[in-house]
Amino acid sequence: MLTLSLVTVSAHAEIVVGILAGRGTEEAQADWQPIVDDLAKATGQSARLVAVKTEQELLSEFAQNHIQIARLGTQAALSTVEQNQGEIFARLALTGGVSEFRSVLLTRKDGPASLDEVLRSPKRWRYATGTRDSTAGYLIPQYYAFAKNNVLIEPFFKDVTYGASEDNFRALVDKRTDVAATNSDDLEKLHDKYPRDYQNLRVIWESPPFSYDPLIMRKDLSAGLKQKISNFFLNYGRTGANAMHEKEKLYYADELSGFLPSSNRQLREVTDLQLFYDLFRLTLDKQSSPDASAGKEKALYKRYNQLVGVLGGAR
Repeated sequence: MLTLSLVTVSAHAEIVVGILAGRGTEEAQADWQPIVDDLAKATGQSARLVAVKTEQELLSEFAQNHIQIARLGTQAALSTVEQNQGEIFARLALTGGVSEFRSVLLTRKDGPASLDEVLRSPKRWRYATGTRDSTAGYLIPQYYAFAKNNVLIEPFFKDVTYGASEDNFRALVDKRTDVAATNSDDLEKLHDKYPRDYQNLRVIWESPPFSYDPLIMRKDLSAGLKQKISNFFLNYGRTGANAMHEKEKLYYADELSGFLPSSNRQLREVTDLQLFYDLFRLTLDKQSSPDASAGKEKALYKRYNQLVGVLGGAR
């Protein structure tokens, strides 16, 4: 388990914002740095951006207090809340006010015609999924596309690889895999970046909608700094003399329209999903004895009930 740093960010310390680079770290750095520069002006503290390829890197940096604000997927955000390291204060909204996304499965035009065709052919296809800490790239398709159809991906597919959205997209284009997981937001950006390659692909499945990524800050920041950070993001591109210019910066940073208020309660949807998925895996696991399965099920419900309490109780 990662060790929680107890160092509180002082009034003169640097604020580090961490984001997941779905397309490329240099591109993400260029897109988000103007917003982070404005954060520095609003708080009166120096601020910089860190863009990484995996949410595990973000979680590690956040836990060690190398990052104080992070854009995380809901599964990773849940980890920081469960460990009492962070708290959600906002969530992202895309251009047009869109605040939800869908997970997506892609194939080439010469690939399987549908998800049903994939599911009818064990050991025939190769699959590129998100990393295991990714909600959109891993957990959602694992549950809705596969577990609900009584499929565990590792024994089912000919080959399984784990990577970021762009890595999976390129693997599909380069014929290193046959089915790839991504999400509706990244897919739109990949379409813009690789229009010719995109023409050779098609969507064979999409999930129900889920709330878009949360912004989370460390719990051990001072109350005054927390308020400044929250005010900055929730008002950015909405109020003040520079609102129109800020909207332009938001658009270039992942085609955002702004940030909406949120709280840890946003994580309830992924908490429920994680429980359902783990129970499906337990049901499909042929290796465990009945006693072992019963013990694992009891542990799953115990953790779930604890999380529900942390996230504000039953709906």
